[in-house]
Amino acid sequence: MIRIKKSSEEPSKATSKPADDKPYEKTDTKTAAGTKDQGTESRSTASDVEAKEQHATSSGASNASPFGFSSTGSGVASGILGNQPGQDANEDNGSSQRDSEIAAEARRARRQRADLPPLEDEPRVKAAKYITTGLLFGLLIAGAVTQGAPYNKKELEKGFKDDPEQGALQQFWSRVVKRVGNTFTFFSAPATEKLLPDPDEYTPPYTLVLNLDDMLIHMDWSKEHGWRIAKRPGLDHFLAYMASMYEVVIFSSQPSHSAMLVLDRLDPLEFAPHRLYKDHMRNIDGKNYKDLTTINRDMSKVIMIDTDPEAFKMQPNNGVLGRPFYGDPGDNWIEQITEFLEYVNMMAPKDVRPWINTYKGKDAALEFNKWEDAKRRKVIEDWEEQRTKAGSWKSWIFGGAPADMENPPVPLFDEARKQMRANFEEHHKMVMAELEKDRAKYEEEMKRQMKDMTMWKMMSQMLNGPQPPADAAEQQQQDTQVAK
Repeated sequence: MIRIKKSSEEPSKATSKPADDKPYEKTDTKTAAGTKDQGTESRSTASDVEAKEQHATSSGASNASPFGFSSTGSGVASGILGNQPGQDANEDNGSSQRDSEIAAEARRARRQRADLPPLEDEPRVKAAKYITTGLLFGLLIAGAVTQGAPYNKKELEKGFKDDPEQGALQQFWSRVVKRVGNTFTFFSAPATEKLLPDPDEYTPPYTLVLNLDDMLIHMDWSKEHGWRIAKRPGLDHFLAYMASMYEVVIFSSQPSHSAMLVLDRLDPLEFAPHRLYKDHMRNIDGKNYKDLTTINRDMSKVIMIDTDPEAFKMQPNNGVLGRPFYGDPGDNWIEQITEFLEYVNMMAPKDVRPWINTYKGKDAALEFNKWEDAKRRKVIEDWEEQRTKAGSWKSWIFGGAPADMENPPVPLFDEARKQMRANFEEHHKMVMAELEKDRAKYEEEMKRQMKDMTMWKMMSQMLNGPQPPADAAEQQQQDTQVAK
């Protein structure tokens, strides 16, 4: 058993007088040097007071027992619990003092930074601000002068011109506004200014712009079959027949990457040589419009057929409203609209827009067929009337009897249409026969080349390029001899 002798000396409680809590007063940076030294000395005194206060607090905390008992009381137990094994009191006091000094130095640095003048007042910062402002102002003036310069020849061709009623300053500002606005139209205007090439001597006099979606075809998707495309009845013959009278352009509202694949299968012979897509439409306030002024054709000779009236909103006098197609196999719209387009081509008007305005907002194919039927009935009624009066004495004196008393007459537009269709069928038959011969000849040549092809020939063609056929070589030799 170990006996512990009670110590007669009781540790005294660590007491410290609290430092004065009076806040630190900052010194003015613009005072004299003596005042600055006095402020520095006062700051050092305050820091020393704070350091002593923190050191006293740390010393009291170091004597605290980890078991919750105070080590400042008397008794053996308090002495044992207050001293931890292997702990040196001098080391603890030194560490606490260093921490207090570091904290006091950090507070002193913060107070010194607060006394410094603002960074914006530095001469270098002010100079940088002035230079940046001057550069921006100079660029702004240079841009305004450039944008407000008189229009060049290319801009005048586009239709840009000054208002003669405005003053010089107003004209300058108008040019700036127009050019800046024209810069932002890059994202909403068609890809190019001329969507079609310049017409030549072989270009038909009239241009027919046809919508693709839900007019020539109908696309449908189902979970069972996926995407399916239905062609409008009579479409193949319609495209070939229209190509004999019009310059046919197919304008789709689909993106080019999807509509191009459809048109390659729909029109492999390219009866519609020009094809336009969503990329060529004009975007205004989030809506896409088909701007016919960009197709590089005379607007008095352009007819556009679309199922959406908004599509030709920019040129309403050139738009014919078409009938939508949703896959009905008994649809006869192509037959009806063909008669309207035949009649326009037969009459060859100088301006097609008055003819189109006759059916504005209506189904042009249906309305034109009604007009034709009324004309046919009128011709037959006149023939019947002449036939009834043929036996009277007036017909013997004044004439007026029909030439054919048995067969009713046929309207002139029906006779002209019949002749046009007969000529087309004959010509189309010859063209298709020639195409079939060329296709068969091409397939035969490909089969012969595949049959005669060997690995050595394939390698030689890859290295030296394809060799001309024997017939071509003989013809070239004959031409050389004739030239000599």
